[in-house]
Amino acid sequence: MVTDESKKLLTAVGAYTEGLKDKDKTVPAVREINRFVKHFRGETDFSSITPSQIGTYAEEACKNGSSSEAIEGLQAVRKFLTFAFKENRTTVNLATHFRIRKSKISSSSKIEDGSAYGSGQEMTPDGYEQLVSEKDSLESNRVRISETIHTAASDGDVRENAPLEAAREQQGREESRIKEIDSMLRTAIIVDASGRGTEKVRIGTTIQIENLERKKKFKYTLVSPSEANPLEGKISDASPLGKAFIGKRVGQRASAETPKGTSNFKILNIS
Repeated sequence: MVTDESKKLLTAVGAYTEGLKDKDKTVPAVREINRFVKHFRGETDFSSITPSQIGTYAEEACKNGSSSEAIEGLQAVRKFLTFAFKENRTTVNLATHFRIRKSKISSSSKIEDGSAYGSGQEMTPDGYEQLVSEKDSLESNRVRISETIHTAASDGDVRENAPLEAAREQQGREESRIKEIDSMLRTAIIVDASGRGTEKVRIGTTIQIENLERKKKFKYTLVSPSEANPLEGKISDASPLGKAFIGKRVGQRASAETPKGTSNFKILNIS
């Protein structure tokens, strides 16, 4: 039973940290969670914390730190918010509004830090929201699939029951996808998709290029693998073309393997 006391921020944090494994109680994680509690005050009821406040906090926190430890701490806060929602301590999943945005840092600081953003996948805000929507849709389908399995299981011999087998296979696929999306959302690093002030091609930027052999111009937007849609001009940073363009500046050339062989391109514009 969820009591009024359990909905207090400090009480929820206590319940969350008590269930953590020792390996998850890292200094960056504990430090950032304590900072979060201090900012919103421990006696605050979760219901009084708005998505807008969470978004603002995350944005400011990302501005103040972009090292691997800072990112680890922010991810810990987001995991706590997910826990609070699943435990019915809040009616709103505030974790979906806690976006870890990549700050602009120099190449040298990335090298010194080794891996500035851990294993998180960079993605645009639209890509993040698409994953959230897909996960919500899959979760809402759980009841229907369970009912289908129950109905099929009660209909004769389960050893030769095609509807039952099909429903179980669908359930397995969808549960697997939910876990996959959960993992992606927990470590997602939201990048600025506006392209303002950027000089290099990165995820979120739209580029105009020229195929030097064919003398044709194309426009692409670089996105994460989960957002890629060639028909809409969205190419993955992990694709041959994406890998060739990432990090390039206007005027520079890039070569990529295509179905028709090696093609050479020139970057005309980045926005």
